Amino acid sequence: MDVLAHSLWTNVVFYKKYKNDLKSRLWAVFFGVVPDLVGFTPAFFYMLFSGAKFGPSVFNSGVWVFKFASEAYNYTHSLVVFLFAAIVVAAIRKGKVYWPMFGWALHILIDIPSHKGFYETPFLFPLSGYKFDHGVSWSHPIYMLVNYSSLAIVYFLIYFVFKKRNPKPNA
Repeated sequence: MDVLAHSLWTNVVFYKKYKNDLKSRLWAVFFGVVPDLVGFTPAFFYMLFSGAKFGPSVFNSGVWVFKFASEAYNYTHSLVVFLFAAIVVAAIRKGKVYWPMFGWALHILIDIPSHKGFYETPFLFPLSGYKFDHGVSWSHPIYMLVNYSSLAIVYFLIYFVFKKRNPKPNA
């Protein structure tokens, strides 16, 4: 899925928990997009300045930024790596779970069925090379239409339904 959609879905999922804590919700959104930013930011800048076109051929070109993106993808899109990192963070915080970090797990779970044919998600790396290949590509026009329509409906409901149910008291 694209970075914008990841950020919007993460915001929705964490909205109720952090409704009155914008900082924590923004951290969740950050964790919801960072798996793609880690590997693909260098590739993005390379394509921007070199004029290379996005697609499988450029990612198989052998240029170091694309090799880095492929390797980083294994780590940033693994539930095993996420779980390890979450346990380390909880240990550092003396057993206290850092919930905004679960935006990262949400990112992986969204990507598993939405990456068909290109950057399929290695969610069990390094324990297994299995990748779910029966989904639908997030870049397919129908998927994009359904995804963004669903986001529009959810944001409409949050804004018009939930906000009207719980209006702010007059000061």
